[in-house]
Amino acid sequence: MKKIVITGPHCCGKSTVIRKIEEDIGNNNIKFIQFSGKDSPVDYSSSQKLKDNIKSEIDITYYMICKLLEREVDIEYNDGNLAVLDRCLIDQLVYPSVLLDEKYLNDIFGYIRLWLEFHPYTHVFYVPKNYELLEKYGTKDKSKEYLDLIEDKYLEILKKLNIKYTILPNNQDDQISILKKFFMNN
Repeated sequence: MKKIVITGPHCCGKSTVIRKIEEDIGNNNIKFIQFSGKDSPVDYSSSQKLKDNIKSEIDITYYMICKLLEREVDIEYNDGNLAVLDRCLIDQLVYPSVLLDEKYLNDIFGYIRLWLEFHPYTHVFYVPKNYELLEKYGTKDKSKEYLDLIEDKYLEILKKLNIKYTILPNNQDDQISILKKFFMNN
């Protein structure tokens, strides 16, 4: 099964875009799979809170890795041609890379790199940061400086992992149009 990822910083519109595409082109050959970390045992709404409590950031990172891996294993053994994922394992490299010291990151990076080596994403679509949506709907950290760091880290890690990706434009209608064309051709 092909795995297409739509990822990006929190509150950039990923879920909305996926929902709109699913409504427009949803069919049996494409599975749209949303992910929510809302049931996490750790509150991760503030980057400063996580920086101040390294144990919480490590706990949330491994919790999310387990949940995302569980989802990906389920996808691998499901019928269908194409799975569209909201969020992915790359997120679990990005956020800890901004919040944790380097000494904690090597193991996390190694686990995720190994998984992706044998279970690669077909393509990653990166939805850029969106300050307007963050201000309007954001429930997590609203710091623009933090969001800039997250965006830089996403692009750095995608390149480091040699993952094929496309940066989508800021306009949601354009994002939807590009993604619908891609899905119709795959």
